[in-house]
Amino acid sequence: MRIIAGKAKGHSLNVPRDVSRPTTERVRESVFGTLMGRLEGARVLDLYAGSGALGLEALSRGASSCDFVEKDRAAAKTLKGNLEKSKLPAGTIHHREVADFLKNCAGGYDLIFADPPYTNAYGDIAAELVSMEGWQKWLAPEGLLTVEREARGEVPLAVGLELLRERDYGRSRIIIYQRAS
Repeated sequence: MRIIAGKAKGHSLNVPRDVSRPTTERVRESVFGTLMGRLEGARVLDLYAGSGALGLEALSRGASSCDFVEKDRAAAKTLKGNLEKSKLPAGTIHHREVADFLKNCAGGYDLIFADPPYTNAYGDIAAELVSMEGWQKWLAPEGLLTVEREARGEVPLAVGLELLRERDYGRSRIIIYQRAS
């Protein structure tokens, strides 16, 4: 896996295989094609960061900063290595649960990426995330939330968000929401 465009184009990324399902290059290319014009100088939040591929891609393409949130120790260690090797500035790793981070975060992000584990014994994590209250705080006006989830099932109903786009890529579905005005 590698960064596909920008300052760090071609830089290879390590992936914590036991705990991560990285977003494929094809999906990232499509997502970032949709986000062109919104990346330069953007404040980015990468939830369930894993290897950090989404946030690192955003930094490589001109985002001003990225907060990476990852609770798994091995994944956070891999992410730290990827951030150091890529030499991309302004990346901060938060080793904690996503819900705990969001409770205390100042917010105002231009872009938030969320790639939680697909449905598991604990339920549909993506649906739980978008149904949380707080998006008016976490997202800047006109801010976008991009969620990757399993393609099967309904698009999660969101609180304080408007659905902009959804598209399936094999087993994955990318859903882009915008903060409701």
